[in-house]
Amino acid sequence: MKAEYENEADRTAALIEIWREVLGPENLDENSDLFEAGGTSMQVLQIVGRVSEVMEADVRLRQVFEHATPKSLSVFLGASKLQSQR
Repeated sequence: MKAEYENEADRTAALIEIWREVLGPENLDENSDLFEAGGTSMQVLQIVGRVSEVMEADVRLRQVFEHATPKSLSVFLGASKLQSQR
């Protein structure tokens, strides 16, 4: 993951922008569930691709399904990074 996304607030902000880019509505926030916002499986693929491209983070489809809000995915990515440093 890029150093600029090591901070949870920065990760969450980047993920909100990705959610907005892929899903459309500008009013999405850190707690916006991608499925409640009308997200499809194809859009989950797009989110995985954008997270990889923008943040250089390794995220799997299953992880996005399990952590379907920007905040939840941000916390997960932060915890995963800590785990990999041990």
